[in-house]
Amino acid sequence: MSKPLMQQVLANDWQQLPKAIQRHYRIGDGEQSRLVGTMQIDYPAYLYPLIWLIHLFGGLLLWRAPAAHAEVDKTADAAGLAWRRRLDYPDGRSDCFNSRMVYVAENELAEHIGFGFGLRLRVTVENGDLFYRSLGHFWQCGNWVVPIPDWLLLGSATIREHALATDRFYLDFEIRHPWWGVSYRYRGEFAYR
Repeated sequence: MSKPLMQQVLANDWQQLPKAIQRHYRIGDGEQSRLVGTMQIDYPAYLYPLIWLIHLFGGLLLWRAPAAHAEVDKTADAAGLAWRRRLDYPDGRSDCFNSRMVYVAENELAEHIGFGFGLRLRVTVENGDLFYRSLGHFWQCGNWVVPIPDWLLLGSATIREHALATDRFYLDFEIRHPWWGVSYRYRGEFAYR
């Protein structure tokens, strides 16, 4: 049985992660895990048309909210790690965001969202926190890959996961554009189920 995806990507840095973050990613081929939490989603109102378009292609969560109930299911297989994020909002609406992470190289993975679109990410451990940093977007059709600069969309993404206890962690996802500043953000606290 091969190592879990994040352990492959981080290599020796895996051991620097707190147990709470390791638990989040320690699922092997055929295994599943679930996280439950509350998330805040925010972005400037004038960017709604662009976020709607990205959501239409399978990316991001569409609705803003100060506190939405979130369930995140992960399933590992030989090809990578499938994510299913479901949010239920206080007003009764719900939203989903699915993606698949795959190994690219040590400290690098790709997250595919749909219709061939995706994001390359550099993954590091810094002071016990797990960081993902954008290396650019792409569109892929078969073996043909077209790079898309971050500035052409919402900007560069940074994701930080910070352990709060053995069974809980905090997630902070932010996209920052060189012209607009913070263009999209979601954050929240998660526990294992």
